[in-house]
Amino acid sequence: MGETGVGRGRPRDRERHRAVLAAATELLIDDGYEALTLAAVARRAGVGRPLLYQWWGSKAALVQEVLFRAEPLSARAVPADATFAETFTAMVRDMVALHALPQYRRGLPGLIGDMVADPALQEAAERRFIEPVRARYVEVFRRAIDSGEVRADVDGGAVLDTLRGAVTMLILTRPSWSEDDLVEYLVRLVLDGVRPT
Repeated sequence: MGETGVGRGRPRDRERHRAVLAAATELLIDDGYEALTLAAVARRAGVGRPLLYQWWGSKAALVQEVLFRAEPLSARAVPADATFAETFTAMVRDMVALHALPQYRRGLPGLIGDMVADPALQEAAERRFIEPVRARYVEVFRRAIDSGEVRADVDGGAVLDTLRGAVTMLILTRPSWSEDDLVEYLVRLVLDGVRPT
């Protein structure tokens, strides 16, 4: 995300912005989503609580930014001439690495509950954080369809949504699996399902 709020006044001070995100991350890891309060985040970050309401408006909106702002390091490093399988594996690796972060494990279940209860919060997350990822999946799968590596009826956006659910559940239910194990399982599962017969 950029350093300015979304329709919430003047540009954010970079140092205070970073301090708030760091404080919220630490508190998520230490206490979990349910116990997190904007007052506690403000105290740890050394800022006033009204600033957090001005910039984010709610705990859930702040936690969305904490969890969903990660950069896709593996996918970004894939060369332009990589195969579909190589590109897709890097994208899955980024998703698994994100879900494995301690703040993600501690924050996502409670955040999902709040987003289900508040459709506007869900729409904001989709618009700000998920849509750029969805566009990437759609583009990668479109190119793979054009090259004949993937069946024409495969929807890259639907694959993303399927992976989001699968990764969330597998991280919780298969704690003994390494990140590599999880990436290998998901990539094989999807590639077997989308390749032409």
